[in-house]
Amino acid sequence: MPMPDTVRMRLTGDRPPPVRRGLKVAERARRAVLGRSRLLYGSDGIPPVLSGHDAYGPGRAHRHAFWLPEDADRDGKIDHLTVYAPDMDGVALAALLAADIGIDSRRECWRAVWHWIGGSGDPDAPGSLLGTAAAWASLTPYVAPWHAKPRFSHPDMIRRECRERGLPPLLAVEPAGDDAKYYVVPRWRWRRSTPPGNGGGTQWRLVFDAPAAGPLALGYGCHFGLGLFVPDSDCA
Repeated sequence: MPMPDTVRMRLTGDRPPPVRRGLKVAERARRAVLGRSRLLYGSDGIPPVLSGHDAYGPGRAHRHAFWLPEDADRDGKIDHLTVYAPDMDGVALAALLAADIGIDSRRECWRAVWHWIGGSGDPDAPGSLLGTAAAWASLTPYVAPWHAKPRFSHPDMIRRECRERGLPPLLAVEPAGDDAKYYVVPRWRWRRSTPPGNGGGTQWRLVFDAPAAGPLALGYGCHFGLGLFVPDSDCA
């Protein structure tokens, strides 16, 4: 039986956080899991697949964990968190399931409790982030990870990322307009690095020549919920 690569969690609390707090929710969940890993395995034993450090250089880009907030019922509030790692192993999975994930703000606290474990391509995977489709549309802003040039536009960047991830060839990369649902203007105080250029987000529709399995997140901040795509039918 293959190792699960995805854990989906449900957020509990009186008032779920709004989608604009997605970056902070993802980062604080990651910190909680790394803290549990430190207790279980020591400071030198934190699984790189969760931290994204050490073994994850350019040759293994984006094989470590994605922490993806989700508004499953489309009410503008985050109600789930999906943790997906292509290189998930037993040590990382044990730390993830053992973590007591508390996500605090100034006035509120939410907890993330896991309720589904499986593979990203499983036909019974819950939620739209884990779907399989040939056409995908932006859910959160795509923020370019590199500076744009005359011969290196945003569509060129998207094609390059998809190619490096081993996804099927892209037939089309189309602007989705400014009215895509759940457009979120990123806030960058949550981390020290800043995106290339002005950090503005754009929306896209991607068409592959074969069905691609989610989750699909591209661009700057993709490991924390920026650049998220969902099957095109789920955007209606």
